Amino acid sequence: MITPSSYQNFFAFLKQWMPYYVVVMISIEMAVHLIVFKRTYSKETWVNIATGVISIVIQAFLKTLFFAGLYPFIYEHRIWDLELNGYMVLLGFFMYTFIQFGTHFLYHKVRLLWCLHEVHHSATKMDATTGLRTSIFDIVSLDILYILIPLAGVHPIVYFILYSLNKIWGTFIHFSEKIVSRIPFLEYILVTPGMHQIHHACNPCYLDKNYGEVIPWWDRIFSTYAQPTESPVYGTTLIKSEIGFWEAQVHEFRSLWKDVKNVNSLANKIKYFFMPPGWHPGNITETSRYIQKKYSEDLHLPDVLTNQLTE
Repeated sequence: MITPSSYQNFFAFLKQWMPYYVVVMISIEMAVHLIVFKRTYSKETWVNIATGVISIVIQAFLKTLFFAGLYPFIYEHRIWDLELNGYMVLLGFFMYTFIQFGTHFLYHKVRLLWCLHEVHHSATKMDATTGLRTSIFDIVSLDILYILIPLAGVHPIVYFILYSLNKIWGTFIHFSEKIVSRIPFLEYILVTPGMHQIHHACNPCYLDKNYGEVIPWWDRIFSTYAQPTESPVYGTTLIKSEIGFWEAQVHEFRSLWKDVKNVNSLANKIKYFFMPPGWHPGNITETSRYIQKKYSEDLHLPDVLTNQLTE
């Protein structure tokens, strides 16, 4: 019989060994790149690592302090009483992956949130260190929505285990396509490196696709799933070359502030914070939706494909 202490012990095991796992995975990938592909790591790699270290220190302290106290409190006021067993874990898993999908979608569709998330996408190369590249300002933000899990009656320890496993898998899916890409049979069950490489690509056909980080099912359900059709080009529609640590953290905020200052209407000033990246009053030609639609029209794709490439 699996007892609550068993879950606690498993979480303690994950928390203890996860940092070693991340370091080992990154080291293995670096060694393979160096020995097999003769690739020496660039400034961007060290920006990724430095960003990851700072983010982990800040977020590990503040998020742990915040959620370690909040989740048990929310759980004490849960809507349903559920037994701590496999069914609860399954419910927690589907809730966790759905919230992850939904919040990831919002990070791409709301300009202010994109200012935080774009740090991750500004990497022009894809490797395991890219998973460490996050905004040092994104302390809680949409993670607050995960309180729905304990509110529904799922024990907080289940969330903390799922969160840890997601971070472990997240390191793997950021591996370089030179080392691992498509894993055909596994792609029906889990997100693979090849599927997440598409998410990081700025090719028009790949923009805002494959939001899932653990399972691909929500992408398939909501028509945001894409399969590889061409080699991925990493970065964003605006970032094509390596940028430094501080520039990666703040350049999108600067761009947002510039847009806000240059428009007179108060309504449009407010809209800039909440409309999709690339939106301007009366001009949507820089949004991912328009870029994909124009791309499909230029290729004269059939309507069924055009619908898949638009939202």
